Formats: sequence, C-alpha cells, structure tokens
Amino acid sequence: MSTTESTDASGNNPETEPAAKPIIMTDPARELVELCEAVYTVIKPQTLGEVHLATMFGVEVWSKEFYQIIFTISERVDLLAKLIGELDLDEDFRADIQAHVRDILIAFTGPALRNHWEADGQIRVSPKNVQPLKAVSGLVRARIGYKKLSEDEVAEVLTQVSHLISWLQSHQISEQDFIRQALIDGLTQFRFRLEKVRWLGWGYALDSLREVIAAYVMLERTGVTPEVNPDAGAVMKLVGEFLKGVYERIQVAKGVYESGDFLLKVYGAGALWHQAKPALAGLIGSG
Repeated sequence: MSTTESTDASGNNPETEPAAKPIIMTDPARELVELCEAVYTVIKPQTLGEVHLATMFGVEVWSKEFYQIIFTISERVDLLAKLIGELDLDEDFRADIQAHVRDILIAFTGPALRNHWEADGQIRVSPKNVQPLKAVSGLVRARIGYKKLSEDEVAEVLTQVSHLISWLQSHQISEQDFIRQALIDGLTQFRFRLEKVRWLGWGYALDSLREVIAAYVMLERTGVTPEVNPDAGAVMKLVGEFLKGVYERIQVAKGVYESGDFLLKVYGAGALWHQAKPALAGLIGSG
C-alpha cells in the first residue's frame, strides 16, 4: 500500500528536512569558566605556570603574543567583576563571587606563573572558584549574551578576515593610506584573538574590532567618492560587508541587545558608536 508524504508550501517534506541546529548562547562568565577548565589540567607535572599556559595558547613564553593574552585575560576578568557588581544580588553574595573572580585572576599573574602550575595556578582555576561563576552565568547573560560560534563558523570567519587582510595589503588608498594600515592592524588583532585564544570566547575577539570600526568611520568621514577614488570605495565596501557579516552572527541575541549598539557598548566603545553614525547606522541596521 502506497503512502503520500506531506510537503510544505515550498515542496519540502518537513519530516525529512534536517532539524535546525540549536543556537547556543554564551556570556563573559561562561567564557571565563571555559578558559579555566581548558587550562586546568597540566600536561607534564612540575611545569611552571608560564610554560604551561604558553603551551596551551600555542605561543612562546613571554613573547609579545603571550603578554597580549595575559593582559587581555586581566581585562576580561575586570569586565566580569564589574558586571557581577551590577547584578541584582545581595551585597554579600556579590562580594563573595567577585572574590572568586579575583582569585582566578591571580593564576595569570607573576607569582603563579613562576610557580609550578599544580601548586598555585591550577588551584585558582579549580571548581572551587569556577562553580560560583556557573551559578551566575544566566544572570550575566541577561545583561550581556551572544551566540557561541561553532568550529565551522570560526573557520569561516578566519578565512574571510584573512582574505580581507590580503586584499588590503595589496591595495593603497592614496592620502588615506594610514587608515588602510589601521584597518589591517585591527583585523590582524581580531584574527589573532579568534585563532589563538578561542577559550577566551567570541566576545573577546569582538573587542578587537573597535580599532577596525574606528578606522572605518575615519575613512567614511573623509568623504570617499568611489568614482574619484575607486580603491578607497572598494575598501569601504569590503570592510563594511565584513563588519555587517560579523554583526549578523551575533544578532541572534535580540532579546539581550537588539541594535548594533551591542557590538561596541559591550566592550567599552559606546562613545565611538555615537560618533560612528550615520556611517554604521545604515550598515548594521541600528537607528
């Protein structure tokens, strides 16, 4: 006996169509938890903290990249402590959680880095400090939340930014060429953060786009006319499309921040955003 499969208006069979992948959200608290869990286990006993972390991050000990990573971890911890201080919690609860956050930070400072990881740093990134962050992650996410990128999405963004950097390196824009270099520097930093320190999260990489947006706004304000300066016009178009694509990846957090303001406000560039209008308002759909 034959059966007739039902189809929707587009001719597809809903029962056989693959289910859409669930959107996984994250936040600064969860990202710090994931960083702690990723670096917790020492590969070789009696390894100094600095060697252990450099190995985990894939950089040389005390190289420029190592300093960048350690400094940014400190910035991210400070951001999280500030966010926790703004949560609607009893004052003693807030203070206790902030103390756990500050203890985590010590794992990435001089004394712990120069000690054996399991004797100091590992203790500070252990569950005793991580569990309280898991408990407040949902509250932090209600204030700042964004989509967690899959490995495939990270790879796609890395490919896009590498192509854009290569293009910018081979095209000069006459009088505004210092702006082109600023774009290259900002995009290179974005790629480094996304590629080398994925445990710090997508939000950490977004932070580095402030320099890119600043350079974009500066170029727009020079009054670029594509017919007169086609290279500058192409830069505006390609960088604009890249920023729009990045924004669209975090736009799923509509319930948290609905406008393009999210991209900048979350990471301390709110003033820059207001200066950017109208250059970016139309670009990413924020009024």
